[in-house]
Amino acid sequence: MEKISTMLAKMRSLKSATMSAHESRDIYFKTLFADPYGFKNKTYDWGGENTFIYFALVVYSLGVATLLTLEAKGIIPTINPLIYLAFLFAVFIELLGKVVFSWCIHRFKIKINYVRKLALRPWRKLKIYVITLFFVVGGKDAVHIICMLFFLDQLKTIFTEWNVIRRKLPILAYAFVAWDRIEDRPYTLRYDMLEDILRFVVYLPFIIIFGKASIIIMIPNLINEFGDGLAEPVGLRFGRHKYRTRSLWYDGKFWNGDFQRSLEGSAMVYIISIAVLLLYHDLFTSTQLIVSLVFLPIIMTVAEAFSPHTNDGPMLALTGCSFLWVTLNYV
Repeated sequence: MEKISTMLAKMRSLKSATMSAHESRDIYFKTLFADPYGFKNKTYDWGGENTFIYFALVVYSLGVATLLTLEAKGIIPTINPLIYLAFLFAVFIELLGKVVFSWCIHRFKIKINYVRKLALRPWRKLKIYVITLFFVVGGKDAVHIICMLFFLDQLKTIFTEWNVIRRKLPILAYAFVAWDRIEDRPYTLRYDMLEDILRFVVYLPFIIIFGKASIIIMIPNLINEFGDGLAEPVGLRFGRHKYRTRSLWYDGKFWNGDFQRSLEGSAMVYIISIAVLLLYHDLFTSTQLIVSLVFLPIIMTVAEAFSPHTNDGPMLALTGCSFLWVTLNYV
């Protein structure tokens, strides 16, 4: 017990240089308002972002061109124009939300972390899957549509969040404040796009095999967006027992940085995992549901705790989809 008490005491006193802006509200908003767009900091490596974006721009443009060519040759079905209209509407809502919540951050001094996870992230990350749920009848027919929407969504991210464009269009710079956590700068765009592609790579094989609406895909997605979505705000507001995590890339080095999570925040992943499983309880046998309720919340919580900063999504996807596939087929 004494060792546990000592460990918890160390967690309560843990400090982080990367997260230093969060030591007080005064420090946080003084730091933010002194350079809201991150353009004044001469130490930021924007050249690294530019190189990343040039490569991504080529890859995603080729992806769109390839799918359009396959459509033109009749190899894959033509995508319903209504799907593109729905996507454009979803993007408009996302951009409008970023502008509105950026105003809220400036006006009411709400931390970016709260707005990003509680208001913007679920819509931003789930919209391409939601669109296919509404517009595509056949589950496996959704594969090329999800691929197209994913490529377009990544291009949207480039053209609305790349520092080169934000410098020329002040409204986009202003909107990006609602997404651009202080501790992530200047890597925010790279972190976001890297997590997106890794999540996509994990989910796509499961979508191909099981279809767009399979609980093998939906349950991990919901746990990710709402469990992890609550973990950060709860951790920042109520987290007293903190532990360290690193990023895949920070300050020119792999597996670097000094980021923090908390036991209180990670507990949200556990709670939401139980809630989502109960929401889909009728799709399990009694034995499958009991096994899932016992093991999946623990597995997902551990996966979130040990995953790299900003890359917990792919870890939760891989862990959750794999566990549910095994459970539904062998339990």
